[in-house]
Amino acid sequence: MKFYNQKVVCRVRAERQKGLSIKILGKKFKISHSTISRWVRDMPSKFKAFNSARKHEKNLKLNYSNLIDKFLIDKDTAKILASLLYWCEGSKYPSSNFLAFSNSDHLLVKTFIGLLRKGFKLDESKLRAHLQLHTTHDIRAMTKFWGALLGIKENQFHKPTITVPTNRMKRRDYKGTCTIKYFDVKLLLNITGIFESFGKKKWRGGRVA
Repeated sequence: MKFYNQKVVCRVRAERQKGLSIKILGKKFKISHSTISRWVRDMPSKFKAFNSARKHEKNLKLNYSNLIDKFLIDKDTAKILASLLYWCEGSKYPSSNFLAFSNSDHLLVKTFIGLLRKGFKLDESKLRAHLQLHTTHDIRAMTKFWGALLGIKENQFHKPTITVPTNRMKRRDYKGTCTIKYFDVKLLLNITGIFESFGKKKWRGGRVA
């Protein structure tokens, strides 16, 4: 993913307020249309096509949202879902002998820790969190944010890693990257066994056999 300086984002948004289309903005700043669209998505537009596309996008998201409302997650389901998420974003055995799940999407990290707690009996004292932040972040505020979100005490956070963002780096509402650690090799192996078994399932007609 390519990152952009805050000044570039502000310039694009300022030009958008003048009525320039996403296509024109993309050509002017030599930035992809998808990136421009993401930066100005919250802004009102006079372009009917853009407004129509935004409405269509919202409707598409809502089409299957009722599935989640009806989706009941029991303990076994939570184990499977947590394991699949860990398969995607977690450190693997034997390179690691403890759980380490890392992502900058705070909702994804919250979902993982929620499923992990529901599916497995955790010893909360074995939980740790580590943040990777920029020099532009308020360390105290970000620690409080992640701690409240994940239900982890501030004294269970390791000293954060602080990096200097380059002039090309820009992610709106970036709250740092959080790594959840749980020091229990047995649980790591349990989770590994679940996602490995799931991966070996044969798919027939779109269903797991």
